[in-house]
Amino acid sequence: MDSHPTQQARSAPIRGEKRMSAPSGPPEHQRFATRLRNALEAAARRSMKVNPGECWQVDTETNVFLSRAKDDFLTPDFMVYHCPDEPWTPIFAEDVVIVGEVLSPSNHIGQMLTKQARYAEAGISEYWEVLLDKQGRRIDTILTYVLATPTDLPAGVTPLRPRQYALVSEWSPDVHPEIELGHPFPLTLTWEELDY
Repeated sequence: MDSHPTQQARSAPIRGEKRMSAPSGPPEHQRFATRLRNALEAAARRSMKVNPGECWQVDTETNVFLSRAKDDFLTPDFMVYHCPDEPWTPIFAEDVVIVGEVLSPSNHIGQMLTKQARYAEAGISEYWEVLLDKQGRRIDTILTYVLATPTDLPAGVTPLRPRQYALVSEWSPDVHPEIELGHPFPLTLTWEELDY
């Protein structure tokens, strides 16, 4: 993996033993993660006004614990989760409804596939990938995946990973005027919100 001078390594334990080092992205990476977080939070707030019983939080670079022992976690670029009952509460996978990663040239495909598989294994219902253009000036594509279980396998075949993500939508500013989804709450994101 090529290193970028603005990257700082952060480590995450894998199942309480090994450590996986993941560099934080360059400024473009952080910029678009923050823009997406802000747009998702605005959509969550609109939904909470209409449905006062709902409570959503949207954050960036926050640990998601994959077990109650808090010995295994991942740090997505952005995420949406149910509001915790108490302040200063760790965020567990069962409370998270969307995790997302902004992919920049420094991302290693193997690490991203491993991360995606671990989010699915933890039962997080949606995974988003945000692809930037080559100049890092705008979002080129947003891919949204939902958790799926393979069901149409031949008799006697068992999937290696019983939970995995299925690609359900692909959004691009050149094709779609805005991003519209109905889950986990009504979402309409405009490209203007996400532009630099």
